[in-house]
Amino acid sequence: MARYRCRPNVMLAALIVTLPTAIARHLCADLFSRPDPAWHLLAAQLFPGSIRHTLTLPPRDLQDLLGVLLEISIDFSDGTLSPEACGFTEADIHEAIGLGCSSPCGTR
Repeated sequence: MARYRCRPNVMLAALIVTLPTAIARHLCADLFSRPDPAWHLLAAQLFPGSIRHTLTLPPRDLQDLLGVLLEISIDFSDGTLSPEACGFTEADIHEAIGLGCSSPCGTR
């Protein structure tokens, strides 16, 4: 079974994306540090599961989420982020990005 999940929610016509806690924590910190309140709304959608956090996203928000995950991946590539500092690896973030890109709802 995949460590990350992305499945359509037919009732909401949205996707449910589940991320590990370390990625969700880093993602929230990144989003809340941005000046635009729209990013804060995306971060506020994160809520705790047992060891993972789940977001229910319309396609536009999924695109925004993938953009932020890609920025985190770039931080790994240029050396400004390390697994020791954030609690997850570059492979983990690539797996989360790949899952979002292969979602059945698509991203435009």
